Amino acid sequence: MAGIDSISSQNTELPWQTGWWRELESYRGQGRLPHALLVSGPAGVGKYHLVRRFARHLLCEHQSACGACAACRRVAAETHPDWLEVAPEAGKELTIDKIRDLIAALALKPHYRPGRTVIIQFSDRMNAAAANAFLKTLEEPPPDTVIFLLSEFPSRLPATIRSRCQQLKLAAPPSALSRPWLASQGFGEEAAELALALNGGAPLAALEWLQGEGPAKRREFLKTWVRLLEKQGDPVVLAQKWGDESLEQVVTWLLAIIADLVRLSMALGGRLSNPDQRDLLQDQAKGLNLKRLFKFWRYLLEVREALNTHLNKQLQLETLFLEIPALKA
Repeated sequence: MAGIDSISSQNTELPWQTGWWRELESYRGQGRLPHALLVSGPAGVGKYHLVRRFARHLLCEHQSACGACAACRRVAAETHPDWLEVAPEAGKELTIDKIRDLIAALALKPHYRPGRTVIIQFSDRMNAAAANAFLKTLEEPPPDTVIFLLSEFPSRLPATIRSRCQQLKLAAPPSALSRPWLASQGFGEEAAELALALNGGAPLAALEWLQGEGPAKRREFLKTWVRLLEKQGDPVVLAQKWGDESLEQVVTWLLAIIADLVRLSMALGGRLSNPDQRDLLQDQAKGLNLKRLFKFWRYLLEVREALNTHLNKQLQLETLFLEIPALKA
């Protein structure tokens, strides 16, 4: 996470965000800043970075994130009273208590001109009570305030909330933009290409993967996958081995593998999510039951949808691993 966090703290433009930045600037230039802006897109495209950078400009006394004025110094020191952020605890729902605290803060007038910014991370994790409470704020928005709702899965937000927000949809950029940027961070062309393929083309996710233990863990997981598929290990024992890994990561790995196997089984062509494993997956695809493969894919999607609920992680890992040997016809 260090790579993404350090970039998000900078007031720099990421090369693939130019168009989105112009759209944000057009709101301000035309005097039509929305009271609430829903910024959606996959993890790792820089939603948080983009919004933080824009919020700096909005709070700056010169509207330019000059870095020298009193407002910019407060932002840099994380002491600006008109910069508000809300986020759920890791892997959990966004609770009504956090939303109530936000509502209480918004009941007060902004401390300084030109106004106040609010960033709600993982807004789609609001539980029903939190969403209902927050809806009242959108129905009667506080003055001189811009609220940014960040979301990977905007469809999970109630339609009543989405309809009261201006929307800005971000997508993974073309590799022609993100690959040179990754190279500028110190990674070679081949490593950058693979990292982008494994992270849905999202540059910041690819950077985090390259800077961390991503490559080594993935190699280890692929070995586990082969053992399970070849019925060479006890699924329960292997699930215990991966007990310290996030369930989200395991599900992401499995979804990518299954998607590639379906693509190869049906000769659909196109780019694989695991391009470096084409020979292995091509060989495996010949002996798999396509019907079971699709069933497992749907089950993985259900698990992904329920990740932020009260799942028994170890039991879920065991269930997933027990299903894998049955994929072979």
